[in-house]
Amino acid sequence: MRREFLIAIFNKSSKSKQVQTTSKSQSDDAPQAKYSKPKILLLDLPETAYNSLYSKGFNVSKGTLGKPYKVEMSSGYLPLIGRSDVPNYAEQEIIVIDLAYGKLDSGPQGEKRRPDDELDFWGKCDKGFLDPRVIIVSLLQGAFDRTYYSFGGAFIVFADAKTGIELVSARGGFRGLYDKTTLFCDVYYFLSELKNLSIRNECGKEIFLSDTNSPLSRLLSDFLPESMFTCVLDGNHQNENPWRILAINKFKQPVALAKFHKNNGLLVILPQVRDKVAFLERLFAEVLPEMTPHLFPSIEKSKWNHLPEYELPHIIELKARQDNIASKAKKDIADLENEITQENTINGWIHDLLTGTDTKLVVAIKNVFEAFGFEKIIDVDVERDKEGKSRREDLQIQDQSPLLIVDIKGIAAFPHDEDVLQADKHATLRMRELKRVDVVGLSIINHQRHIPPLDRNNVMPFRQELLDIAEEHTLGLMTSWDLYCLYRNFNKLNWSSEQVKPLFYKKGRIFPVPVHYCYIGTIAKAWTDKFGVMIEEGEVSVGDRLAVEFPIEFQEINVNSIRVNNDGVEHVKVGDPAGFLWSTEMPKLKEGMRVFRISMQTST
Repeated sequence: MRREFLIAIFNKSSKSKQVQTTSKSQSDDAPQAKYSKPKILLLDLPETAYNSLYSKGFNVSKGTLGKPYKVEMSSGYLPLIGRSDVPNYAEQEIIVIDLAYGKLDSGPQGEKRRPDDELDFWGKCDKGFLDPRVIIVSLLQGAFDRTYYSFGGAFIVFADAKTGIELVSARGGFRGLYDKTTLFCDVYYFLSELKNLSIRNECGKEIFLSDTNSPLSRLLSDFLPESMFTCVLDGNHQNENPWRILAINKFKQPVALAKFHKNNGLLVILPQVRDKVAFLERLFAEVLPEMTPHLFPSIEKSKWNHLPEYELPHIIELKARQDNIASKAKKDIADLENEITQENTINGWIHDLLTGTDTKLVVAIKNVFEAFGFEKIIDVDVERDKEGKSRREDLQIQDQSPLLIVDIKGIAAFPHDEDVLQADKHATLRMRELKRVDVVGLSIINHQRHIPPLDRNNVMPFRQELLDIAEEHTLGLMTSWDLYCLYRNFNKLNWSSEQVKPLFYKKGRIFPVPVHYCYIGTIAKAWTDKFGVMIEEGEVSVGDRLAVEFPIEFQEINVNSIRVNNDGVEHVKVGDPAGFLWSTEMPKLKEGMRVFRISMQTST
C-alpha cells in the first residue's frame, strides 16, 4: 500500500523535478571515460571524490539525495520539501552513498509537491529539523533492488545515525492534518535488504577489524585510525545468507558489515571512514575488481595471480624486502615523532615568546634571561602574590647595577602609552622604596601577537613620541619578536653572555644585535656569489669576520678578500665601495640588508 502511495505522489508531482534523471556533472565536451563499465554513481560524496575517480578513467556520475534542514521545534507537522539529483539511477551498477548529512540547511530547498488537500509526506518538528531524503530513497528502492538482486550490482554505504523523525502521509486543511497514516520510512530504505537490518544510534572512535582475510578488510584497516562510527548494526538474526562482520567497536558490536547476494550483488555498510576520497580511490583500483570482477569487464587481469600462491618467487623476495624497508621506515618515523614530542615538551615555551601573554609570556622571557646567563631573576608577581600585595612589574634582574625592572605585555595590536611606560613608573616607585637611583626600566611587548611575526610591523612598533620619552627616561623598549631572534642567534652562533646581557640596560629601542657586532653599512648591490657595501661606519680588513642580518637569523662569513673598484685591497674605511665574496650555498642576499663587522673584543 505504501509503495503505491509513493508512486502516486511522484507521478502527480513530476513537474516539480524532485528526481533528476540526467546530470550536469560532466560537460558535453569533457573527455570520455577510459572504462565504460562499471557505471558508478556517487551520492552526497565530496566533489573531490568524483574528480579523482573521473580523472582515473572511471565512468562516474554524482548526485544528491537532498539535504535535511532546520525548522522551528514544535509538536506539529510540516510537509517534507527537498531537492534531489540522482542521475540515471536505474542504469547505475555501483552506487556509493554517504548518509552523513553534515551541517543542516537553514531551510527547505524547493517547493511543496502537492496542494494541501492532497496526500503528501509530513514530518513531525519535535527534533528541530526535517529530513526530505526519505522521500527519494523510497522511490529509488525498486530500481536499486533490481540493480542489487537481479544484476549483481554493488552498494557501498557510509552509515550514519538514524534521524528518528516521525513521518505521516496526510492531507492538510484549515483545521490541521486529516486522513493521516503513519509511515515507517527511513533514509536506509533505498534497498529492501536494509529493512531487516537493526540500526541503533551510538558513536565512538575505537574500531577494530573482525575479519582480516578479505581484501575489503585489509583496505579498511588502513583507514580505521581517526575514523568514527555513529551507529551499531545488527543483522545476525537473518539465518539465510547472513551478514559478514568486518569491524566492531570496543563492546564487540558490529559497525561495518558486508553481504554477497547469490547473483553476485555486493552490499557493504561502513562507518564514517576518514579520507573517503583516498578510500574510494583504492576501493575501485584494488578491491572491487577482485570482489566483483563481473562489474569490471575493462580490467584485463584480476589480481589473484599476485597472491603468494601464484606470484613469481623472486618478486616475493623483493616484496619481502619492501616490507622490511617499510617496517623500518615506520619505526624510524615513530622514533622521530617521539623526539618531536619531547622537544616540544622541553622547548615548546619558546613559541610563547611569539603568541603568549600574561603568565606564559613572563615565564618564556624569564627562561630566555636565564639562558643568557642572568642569575638573580625575581618573578615579582609570584613574590607579591605570596604576600597578598597588588602586582607591580613582572621581573627584576638583580645581577648588577643598575637594578633592572622588567614589565611584560602581550597585546593584539600596537602598544599604548600605558603599556610602554609602565616599566618606567615601576622603576620610579622602586627608587623611592629602595632609596637608590640606579634603577632602570625595560618594557618588552609582544605586539600584534595573533599575526605571524614576519607580517607584523617590526620597523616601528612604538610611536616616535614613545621612543623620545624612553630616551629621556632611560627606559629600554623591546619587542618579544626581537628577543626571540636574539635567542635563536645566541644558540646558533654560540654568542657569549657578555655579548648580549649589556643590551638590556640600554635606553630607547633595543634591537637584537649583540654588542660585538659593529655596523658598517647596508648591501648596495647583491649577486649570487658576492655583494657590495658602501662603508658608512668603521673599518674592515682581510681576516675579519662579517655578519649579514636576515629577517630572523644572522649569517657570518670570513673576509678572505676585499675589492674596491675591481682592485684587491687589504683594508677599507668609511666612504669605500667595498666588495665581499658570498657562498652560493648560503641564503640569497637582498639589497638593503644590514652588515656588521664582528669585533673580537666585547664592547659595552
